[in-house]
Amino acid sequence: MPKLSVRQQIEKNGLLLIALAMVAIYWAFDYVSSGHYLTRTLIAVLVIVYGVFIQSLINSRKAALEEKERTQKQLVQAERLAALGAVAAGVAHEVKNPLAIIVQGVEFLKTALRDNERLLDVTVRIEKSALRADNIVRGLLSYSREISLKMEETDIEPVIDEALSFVDHLVRLKRINVKKQYAKGLPKIIMDSNQIQQVFTNLFTNAIEAMPGGGILGVRTEPSGDGNGPASVKVVVSDTGEGMPEERLRRVFDPFFTTKESDKNTGLGLSITKGIIDKHRGTIEIESEPGRGTRVVIGLPAGLV
Repeated sequence: MPKLSVRQQIEKNGLLLIALAMVAIYWAFDYVSSGHYLTRTLIAVLVIVYGVFIQSLINSRKAALEEKERTQKQLVQAERLAALGAVAAGVAHEVKNPLAIIVQGVEFLKTALRDNERLLDVTVRIEKSALRADNIVRGLLSYSREISLKMEETDIEPVIDEALSFVDHLVRLKRINVKKQYAKGLPKIIMDSNQIQQVFTNLFTNAIEAMPGGGILGVRTEPSGDGNGPASVKVVVSDTGEGMPEERLRRVFDPFFTTKESDKNTGLGLSITKGIIDKHRGTIEIESEPGRGTRVVIGLPAGLV
């Protein structure tokens, strides 16, 4: 939990501070005029209790309003993504076949124009643009497709390790230090291992790309929940990379939003990742600050979904 500033502390405990100030003033005046210590003490206690009670009510109401606003934003985001997914599926299917013909035609032109360097260069540029468009179409189809989950009871750690093995060459290439902290005795999760593996592969790839000069990629698992509700597992993926400002952080799950300049990146990675987590009835939250890295916190419920 972030440390509150002095102003936020005053706002959070304003009535209690007022109550203490009233008690201090009352004691000062009453001390001069009388010696009724028992009466002063009783009144002081009553004022403090009243201040604590009212402040608690105000804080609870404020927290409830903030939670309601956060839930409404999540609902609006989910509805917007669902509508966009339906549109994306239709557009992608219409574009895919003509685009395949264009790519095949460009391959033929490259062979026919091999002796004309200028036209060959133009053809290569057309090919790169066509392949870029094809990559976007594939991403759209993956994003909008209704994923059929193959659920099985599995430990989370082997799935994470498998995803790490997929990015091992990038880890070595960019001199990344991987630190794993796996809690013991975690409950098994009924999940689609391939889909959850894709989630962590996306997250690890993003973390590595955020540390071009090397750094630390952290992975931690731990039990979650207070013991009263259903058991769940929390996985934290962290990096020591560049981080993101708040305005970018608010948009990370939006389709096509990306902070990367690579021509191969469509900006659909985190949208797809969130879709998979949602289908597992899990949660995903991202915390980041410029220059202080990024933390992705995933919660997955144990047991049947």
